[in-house]
Amino acid sequence: MPSLIDQYVLKVHGACDLACDHCYVYEHADQSWRAKPRTMSPAVAQRVAQRIAEHVGRHAIPTVRITLHGGEPLLLGVVRLRELIHTLRGVLDGVVRLSLHIQTNGVRLDPAFLELFAESGVQAGVSLDGDRAANDRHRRYASGRSSHAAVLRGLALLRREEFRPLYGGLLCTVDVANDPISVFEALMEQAPPRLDFLLPHATWAHPPPRPSDVPTPYASWLGRIHARWIADGRPVPIRLFDALASAAWGGASGSEAVGLRPVALAVVDTDGSWEQADSLKTAYDGAPATGMSVFTHSVDDLARHPGVAARNEGYAGLCATCLACPVVRICGGGLYAHRFRPGNGFDNPSVYCADLKRLASEIPAARMRGIAVPRPTDPAPPHVHRLPDGAFDAFASGAGTVQGTKALADMQLSLTRALVAGLDPCHDSSSDLAVVAAAGRQLLVELDGSHPAETAEVLRHPFVRTWAKDRLRREASGGAGDDPQGGTADRLRDRAHIAGVAAAVAWHAGVTTQLPLPVRNGLAHLPGLGAVRVDQAEHTTEVTVRGRSGPPHGWIRIRRLITPWLPVALDDLDPYRAPPAGAVVPYDGIALDRLSPRQWTAWQIALSRAGRELSLLVPAYAAPLRAASRVVVPLRPMPAEPHLPALRGRAPFGALALATPTRTSDTAAALLRHFQSAKLDALTDAYVFFDTDGPASLPVPWRTAPVSPGEALHGAYAQVALAELWRARAGAPPRDGTRSRGRDRFRSADAAAAFRRSLNRADAVVDTLAAEAGTAPAGARFLAGLRTAIDRLSAAPVPVPAPGRAPGARRAGSST
Repeated sequence: MPSLIDQYVLKVHGACDLACDHCYVYEHADQSWRAKPRTMSPAVAQRVAQRIAEHVGRHAIPTVRITLHGGEPLLLGVVRLRELIHTLRGVLDGVVRLSLHIQTNGVRLDPAFLELFAESGVQAGVSLDGDRAANDRHRRYASGRSSHAAVLRGLALLRREEFRPLYGGLLCTVDVANDPISVFEALMEQAPPRLDFLLPHATWAHPPPRPSDVPTPYASWLGRIHARWIADGRPVPIRLFDALASAAWGGASGSEAVGLRPVALAVVDTDGSWEQADSLKTAYDGAPATGMSVFTHSVDDLARHPGVAARNEGYAGLCATCLACPVVRICGGGLYAHRFRPGNGFDNPSVYCADLKRLASEIPAARMRGIAVPRPTDPAPPHVHRLPDGAFDAFASGAGTVQGTKALADMQLSLTRALVAGLDPCHDSSSDLAVVAAAGRQLLVELDGSHPAETAEVLRHPFVRTWAKDRLRREASGGAGDDPQGGTADRLRDRAHIAGVAAAVAWHAGVTTQLPLPVRNGLAHLPGLGAVRVDQAEHTTEVTVRGRSGPPHGWIRIRRLITPWLPVALDDLDPYRAPPAGAVVPYDGIALDRLSPRQWTAWQIALSRAGRELSLLVPAYAAPLRAASRVVVPLRPMPAEPHLPALRGRAPFGALALATPTRTSDTAAALLRHFQSAKLDALTDAYVFFDTDGPASLPVPWRTAPVSPGEALHGAYAQVALAELWRARAGAPPRDGTRSRGRDRFRSADAAAAFRRSLNRADAVVDTLAAEAGTAPAGARFLAGLRTAIDRLSAAPVPVPAPGRAPGARRAGSST
């Protein structure tokens, strides 16, 4: 199946008005520009747009990004550039959301060009390598004259109020001979909305310059900028750093330079020829060529080209050295072009391998270290969480281990820290909620430095992560999904929740503090602890925290289940325990508000009995569940549960969302099923399980409609655990001997039938996933572990219950 290509680079002009000595187009191995037309013709532009529209219509692609490139695209002139842009928009507007960009050296930027960009909706990215000394090291006119002043004039225009929305950012090519801090400061003086740093294109045949006394000069250079950027409060996004962090969290990097998720990119040269990524020009003459043209081949044809496919193969496209590397899922083997070596092509690690390995370890880890600013004088390198030896295979076989589960919880803590650190600091001080957010963030930073253990305890609360993740999602989407009735006030209230997080840390640390907290529906919340009831209808309220010496006035605490079988809190207060507005419902129902004393008693009984049953019947599963589970969220009562209800989305690690127990519900099975899902979600945060070119959906026995491979794996994983529980129930004696067998709904025969049903479902789905899902190495290994567990259960006879009642055993499966 061809890749879906949604990014295009159009070489609209083949010449340049600078003579940069590090330019891969003119100065590196591929010299095909010499035989190409100087400019892209209207006919080529028209056909490109038609090909893109054709591809969009065939695959229902919602957004396409087109970057006008060169050479220097501004050499096309205002008139011809306007014609080309109008051609593209004339074909594609109304067909797809078109995101238009131009990458320029900036020396020709003037009001006429910017007025064209404003009327056409084009964002301009500018290449600049730092201050005059750094920039002029490479970016000069053919005469040797400096280009720096001309670029700064263009950037000054972009910063004007009427043109500021057109400012796309700055691209800087790294040169380790320049001082990194001077470069960073010079770039920041131009007030860019974003930055990116590009490793100079190089191969094993033509390696990059390296000072002899520095083993990883590019990582050291970028690391100094990263430390300064963090210390400055991350004032602008830096694409390379954010891409490494995103890949470390299991997300898409959004960059060809790092990460394993493919970036679907096509290049069209001035003559209309389809080319691969133009970075390949650094490898050898003709490296980007495909032999295809927009006049003869569709985008689907291009996507099937072996070279294009090779750049998007994920693990399959990596050499043995990369596959054995612990950070490969973060760096992704680096840019494809940088792997080239004469003799064996691209079957090599990147020529920047040592630098990438260091960057992939240190930059995400620095982000994960916490909210407090990393100190350059810290002697120890940041810690990167990993599963203990054998833990992954233990999870794959079903239950996992307590040690492995605690390691997953530590990974989740690191992710939560990174999410909280990534939140917008909310510099706007025009509202009381903005003041609350700023004060809360400052207190949290201080407490994280002085009381790291207590900070970690609060950040482990599952709904701190839910809050931070939802906030980042809304910030990234510009507020899309916010409650239209709440608007800006709701967004600011969400940001100000960081003050409640800080207050909870102060409580745990025994620190007395007074600070304002946001008020939501009459309550000011301290995550994991409770809430303060507020009488006035204000956005904020002052709350005094006196450590553990006494709760504030109007305090409502979160209730806790005190039992060795399942020591958890029951959270019916946290505002982020429910799904965010506009999101897919992540639980099997709607969260209940404050429970009555009678309801709380019913929950205590049901959870205690369920925890006890799991501990007695499936102790290998119960021990990790006790180690990781922190809160239970009570949901509205539901109809009688099927054996595997739909798992819509995900609850945060450490939280179990359960329907209110009834006489017919099976709380023990629900606990087990939800915990399996939570473990697998945490594993998929750390490992890539499926390739992106696998099927979108697969049939499963418990659903009438096909489901995604991920949902199918979640279901199979839960079914293996349920099979273990039903098998144990089949061998458990009835509660009151033979007289109760007729009344016990989990009689041995029923339990044995349920065991076979769960096992058969898991068996069928694991086979389907192994054959059709397109698993990555981690996914294949996990499925192999599940297959071993299924085969073990299939070979073992279902136990026969002994007569009489075993000491401590209750009616198997009862929850009331």
